[in-house]
Parts: sequence; structure tokens; C-alpha cells
Amino acid sequence: MTHPDRSASHLAPALPTQSQDYYGFLRTPRYRWWKGLLAVVLLIGGYLLIGGVAAVAGLVVDVALGTVSTEQLLAAANGTIPFGPGLFIGNNLGLALLVPMAMVLGWGFFGQRPGWSASVAGRFRWRWLLWCLLVIGVPWFVLLMVPTLAEGGFPAAVLTPSVWLMLGLTLLTTPLQCAGEEWAFRGLVPRSIAAMVPHPRIGAVVGVAVSSLLFMGAHAAADPWLNAFYVCFGVLTSALTWRTGGLEASVVLHTVNNLTALVPVVLTADYAALGDRSAGTGSPAVLVPLVIGVGLVFLADRVRGWRGVARTAAPGLATLPTPVATYGPSPEGPVLPGSGVPAVPPVGTASVESVEPVEEVEPIRSSGDSEIRESGDTLGPYEHRDQPPAPGGQQRP
Repeated sequence: MTHPDRSASHLAPALPTQSQDYYGFLRTPRYRWWKGLLAVVLLIGGYLLIGGVAAVAGLVVDVALGTVSTEQLLAAANGTIPFGPGLFIGNNLGLALLVPMAMVLGWGFFGQRPGWSASVAGRFRWRWLLWCLLVIGVPWFVLLMVPTLAEGGFPAAVLTPSVWLMLGLTLLTTPLQCAGEEWAFRGLVPRSIAAMVPHPRIGAVVGVAVSSLLFMGAHAAADPWLNAFYVCFGVLTSALTWRTGGLEASVVLHTVNNLTALVPVVLTADYAALGDRSAGTGSPAVLVPLVIGVGLVFLADRVRGWRGVARTAAPGLATLPTPVATYGPSPEGPVLPGSGVPAVPPVGTASVESVEPVEEVEPIRSSGDSEIRESGDTLGPYEHRDQPPAPGGQQRP
């Protein structure tokens, strides 16, 4: 990929001038590799700072309420996160802030307005989101419910006022938390890394691989099967994003997945089970839904094509200056853009349309004589076209 002069890079188009999928959307004349790297570093650093503050604030609330003990805080070193209601909501809000952070970094470093971080259409496609709920959300929910129902269903709920409050906060903040993770780990991070690699497909693979590993690390699990689940889940949601041209499908899958796991925890107030990611808590069974989830990627792609939802776009093409006629090696001179017709006829030629037909002049015959003067004959002195020629070829005085 070639770039214009670096001194005028701020004048180059910020959007792709050739058709690109979601993970190729930073392949623009304005992109620079160091901008992508710095954007990723700032996103991670910003989350550690802001998310850390939100998590600590939540832990303080939990300790003050007595929902988390000092022993549970010390157990965090073994991979058991001391989840309580405060940390739970604080974690959700901290992750939700990844959405505006990714938007601001994308706009500041790459010149792309926030809507372009959501999809190739330059906006979050709400109508397509509803289709994703039907095509992806419902089957994924049913798939996750099968083992729960096979084991006897949900445990008995403890419906106290605080549980109802936590249920409402969970339903409100979990979609935002999932959106934040998708904007970061399926949006800005893989896009920034993919644009560093010259080949688009290889760049997309590298970007997805790195972001999926970062996604796994963000969950801080000590169990190998859980870590494998997080990596594969990142790859699955990345495939959905790639085949649908935006984050809507992955947000739906992530939200349904988390709500299915979190709502029973909230209803039973068993937050300790939620934060237990120590070794031995996972098994190969956690990967089974992901294998079946591959079919949802193909299904979503088919429905996307049926609904006419864009997967690729080249919005930067409209920002390029209108091409003008330029002289090339052709002897026919400049060509009108998009027509193949010479803009100016070559020297020594004339356009057929620009030449008016010459009216044919009838020959003039003399009265009583057989001599014929053609219209092209030379006139003699004092002779006019409206006079017949003199008899005997003599000139009139």
C-alpha cells in the first residue's frame, strides 16, 4: 500500500478509498503504523487506569457492605476474584467506558468519526441489531440453556429488594460492558494491528490473534480451559464482525452469553462463583458451544446477504478530487473522465459533430447555351454569381 507525501498526510483521506471490510478500514492514505501502535497502548493504559479506579471503588463498597472479606481479597492472587455487587457493577461501568475511549482514539489518531468504529456504514445499525437478536441471540441462548436444564435448571432464587436492584443494574450495565469489550477487542485493537501488515488477509489474521490473546489476558483466568475458551470466543466474535461488516452481531452474542451466565448469579446472590477462575474450574465442555457457534457465523452471513447489509465499503472515494483530463501517451490527446472520448480533437482533425454540412450548389447553366460553369470555377473581373456567363466565354465589362 502506497502513501502520499508524509508532509501532507493530514490532507490525505481518512477513510478507505478502495473497498475494504471492517478489519481493513484503517488501510487509508492517512494511516501510519506508529499511530496504530500508540492507539492500542493508550487504549490499554486508559482502561487499566479508569477501569482500575472503577474496580477499586466497587471493592471499597463491597468491603463497606461486608459482601467481600479480607480473606477473599487475599485469595485473588490464586485467580479467585473477590466479586461482590460493588465490584460487579464497577467492573461493568469501567468496561463500558471502552466504547467512548475507542471512539475518541479512532477519531484523534485516524481521523475517522465515531460512527465508523461501529460498522462500515459509519453508524451502529440498529435494524440489523434486531435481526442479530433473532438469528444469533435466540439460538445462542437456547444452546447455553441446554446443559443448565439437563442438570436440573436454575437454583432457587432469593428475591429480596437488593436482589431486584442488582438484577435491574445487571440488565442495564451488562450490554454496555459487552459493547465496551467489543469496541476494544473486536474494533480498535485488531483494526490498528491489521493495518500495519501489508497484506490485508494476513493483517486481519494477525490483528484478530493478538486481540484475542489480549482478551484472554483481560479475564485473568488461571485455568487453561477457560483461557482456551476466551481465545476461541474472541476468534468467534471476530469472525462475526468480519462477515457482517460491523460490531452489532458480536455485541449480541457477547451480551446473550454474559446475561445467561450472570442472571442466575444475581438471583442467587452467589457472586463468589462468578469470580472463581482458578485452575480446575474449567473443562473441555466449555468449548462445545463455540464449535456449534461457528454455524451461527455462516447463518448470520447468509441473512446479511439476504437483507442487503453492507460488509465492505469505500467511503473515502467520495472525498477524492474530481479527475481532470490529462494528456497521456495516446496521440488522440486528453480523454474525458469515464467516457473514453477525447476531450480535445487532435491537431489537424475535426470532430464530426462540429462540422456543418455544406449545401450543395447546383451548376449554373447559360440560357441557350450548353456551357456549364461549376460552382467552384473562378469568377472573372466584374463578374457575379447572379449573372449568366457571357456568350463565347467573353468576360462582361
